[in-house]
Amino acid sequence: MLMPRLLMPRLARLRKTLARALRRSPRIGLAAAFFSLLAVSASFAQAPSLPAFQETAKSPNFKDGKVVLEERRVRAYTYLGADENIIRQTLQRIVRQEGDAPGGWVYEWSALGKYYENRGDTFIETGARHPALDAYMTSNVYYALAWFPRINSEQEAKAYDAQLRVYQKGGKLFDVPLEIVKAPYKDGNITTYLHKPYGVAKPPLIVWYGGVDQYKANHWRPIQDMVAKGFAVATLDLPAFGESRQWPPDTKAEANFAVLDAYMKREDIDTKRISFFGQSYGGAASLRAALRNDPRVKAIVAMCAGLHLGDKNSLAPDAKPGDKLINGPLLVANGTRDPGAPVSDLVSTYQAAKQGDLWLLGRGEHCAVEYWPVVMPQLADWLMEKINQ
Repeated sequence: MLMPRLLMPRLARLRKTLARALRRSPRIGLAAAFFSLLAVSASFAQAPSLPAFQETAKSPNFKDGKVVLEERRVRAYTYLGADENIIRQTLQRIVRQEGDAPGGWVYEWSALGKYYENRGDTFIETGARHPALDAYMTSNVYYALAWFPRINSEQEAKAYDAQLRVYQKGGKLFDVPLEIVKAPYKDGNITTYLHKPYGVAKPPLIVWYGGVDQYKANHWRPIQDMVAKGFAVATLDLPAFGESRQWPPDTKAEANFAVLDAYMKREDIDTKRISFFGQSYGGAASLRAALRNDPRVKAIVAMCAGLHLGDKNSLAPDAKPGDKLINGPLLVANGTRDPGAPVSDLVSTYQAAKQGDLWLLGRGEHCAVEYWPVVMPQLADWLMEKINQ
């Protein structure tokens, strides 16, 4: 896709600005300062060792030596706050996965992240809160692209650390400042980010988790629709991913309930109105949680995930389509062109709940993020209705 001619000078100026900053500014040096950390938790330090760089030949971002980013991913990251034209122009510059130099996947996205992070810092110095928040959240999305689709090297781990750093900077500027809440889990703690609505004394809570390539700082955009409806939202990284990658994958939803246990002890949350939201791999985690029928969880959303009843990968191996397995309200939502969770699977999944709903999102692919600007406010309404039953 060719870039509009009027856009090219603006992108060229941005590129030159980034290059000058990387050469001259001690604040953006290409070594440690480029990815400086705010803090490293004890549990995070236990993560498995990684190679310094991921080889291009082994990177899922390359196919036959050429960079690849699916169109649905471009749509998703544009929805999250990136500029579509900048995404496409940046992809044209990327020629390899590894390396701290122009043309590297991690380098190029991180350079954009650092550029917008510095803009946020400058706005803070002048007291411009809202422009600073916008710059930090834009930076956040580009840092997320730097480690996408998973942390497979130290370079990508540093990009994720940079994303968390800038998200926490932006979090200080939220109407209610972001709170970092630790939930005891096995031999350490799961770190959660608590977002709270302004002016609500004891809001209901959504425990929110994404897929294998969408970690806890990736959800700011859809969370705004939840907070606007009066919800608090706690995001986390499921075991094996993000800051929780020191643990093996959780196939019993133990992490979900460890976080629930932690929040049940808080007096500033309405613990009688707690719900779960999971997306993709996180949607499967939501369904595992739903199968436990814990009465503390009043409603559950499984976005782009199914039970796979009757299949070898079934989350309920002893059950068959038509069985009623889930007592509480369950919403299943996805596009109709997702081979990993086809419509037949979605139908049998929502029918497995005594109070099941199914939302088919047009001709969307996996997760159908292009529908989220309309779907998310309605999803918030659905959750509010169910937890108030």
